Amino acid sequence: MADQRGVILPTTMVILFLVCSFVAFQLAQYSQEKYLLKEEGDLYTAETLLQMGVVDISKMLHSDSRDHFTGKFHYGEGEVTFVVNKVKTGIKSIHLISKTKENYSKQVLFYYYENKKTVLPWLE
Repeated sequence: MADQRGVILPTTMVILFLVCSFVAFQLAQYSQEKYLLKEEGDLYTAETLLQMGVVDISKMLHSDSRDHFTGKFHYGEGEVTFVVNKVKTGIKSIHLISKTKENYSKQVLFYYYENKKTVLPWLE
């Protein structure tokens, strides 16, 4: 028994160090994933705002015949700023910028055909 006296404390310390290292690693992973999920949620909110803005500006363009104008749409999650410019006869370019309440923003540019009342695929 006298030979085993110096083995238990170092073994316990090594096991404790491994457990603490594992817990620290898991906490770091958790905080990174929490941050990424928040960013993904903000991105989704900004995308949703853009989609709502595209629908609302399309409805507005049906009744508004001005060539150049700007404005804002206010929603519960944030706001969408838009700039409408006439590119050619029958074609308007619309630049939308969404901004969430958390100050996360995203912008998109798309074209609107006045004759067909359709929206072309947009550039982000």
